[in-house]
Amino acid sequence: MAHRKIKDYVSRRINDDEEVDIEGLRIPIAALKGLMERGYVHLKPYRENRTVTFWGRNCTACFTEKSLREMT
Repeated sequence: MAHRKIKDYVSRRINDDEEVDIEGLRIPIAALKGLMERGYVHLKPYRENRTVTFWGRNCTACFTEKSLREMT
């Protein structure tokens, strides 16, 4: 899968308690919104090691599915 914008996942959700499935990874909407507030814009999932890379203009990070769930 090519990279996508975080807002594409967040804009379709109303409740922050919801989760979104990104290539088999269950990511809380609240975590994605928090990352957007910190300046992240894009994401790319890596199903084989259950991580997701996020980046924006001035930031880059890679999180595990577990660490994203713990952000909420």
